[in-house]
Amino acid sequence: FCDHIYKDGDYLLLIHIPETYDFTMASPAVVEQLLKELEERVDNLEKKYREKLLSRRISGKFRTASGKPGEKIVSIAKEERATLIITGTRGLGKFRRTILGSVSDYIVHHSNVPVLVCRWKTTEDHSK
Repeated sequence: FCDHIYKDGDYLLLIHIPETYDFTMASPAVVEQLLKELEERVDNLEKKYREKLLSRRISGKFRTASGKPGEKIVSIAKEERATLIITGTRGLGKFRRTILGSVSDYIVHHSNVPVLVCRWKTTEDHSK
């Protein structure tokens, strides 16, 4: 992002939608512990990205929300008047993507602004 897209004056909105779990069979103590761990992970992630923004002198903020990731990202982008959505892929195979759905596919098909989908570099990519 910083090397290829960012321009001085851009404002970066980082959105994180934590994975949700079905707690119906868990005891209240287990649910409380899992939620505490989730909150800690989100806090650490936010701290990490706030530090990256500061170190690169990029204006921006970090938002979290709960719900279906694709829907939430599109909704927040609209609410925040984003001009571009950049998302990654989880690298699901075709079968798993068909069964589970793809957040990036959802965003591409439902966003009212351009979407850039980036894939993770693999070890094969590094050898080229």
